Amino acid sequence: MTGRDPDRPERPLSDLRARIARIRARDAEAKAGRSGRADLSGSGVVLRVGIELVGTLAVGVAIGWGLDRWLGTGPWLLVVFFFLGAAAGVLNVYRAVSHIGLAPGYRPDGDTDRDAGGEGPGGTDEKR
Repeated sequence: MTGRDPDRPERPLSDLRARIARIRARDAEAKAGRSGRADLSGSGVVLRVGIELVGTLAVGVAIGWGLDRWLGTGPWLLVVFFFLGAAAGVLNVYRAVSHIGLAPGYRPDGDTDRDAGGEGPGGTDEKR
């Protein structure tokens, strides 16, 4: 037994080279097409979410604390800017998780404009 399938004809080596070249060209086109997209897989999303939350809260607290010291208003601006920073952090996390704002003008494949007749969640246009 040679382990070959008698029903399957052997292909010459040049055919293999041509198939490899076609696959490499297709991969290069795919990489060029997603050059503006960020790769948000697993740990990338977790890292971005953590940085977004901590960063926006830190900026909000720093602005509030600085304005309170400068204006002598007590903790009031610190509290206001803490909540503004928290709201900005939650909004950024929502955007990161739902893949909004990855690049300017970015729209995922299959994502249609909801006002232009595309179906929303529960409709027939479920491609996410």
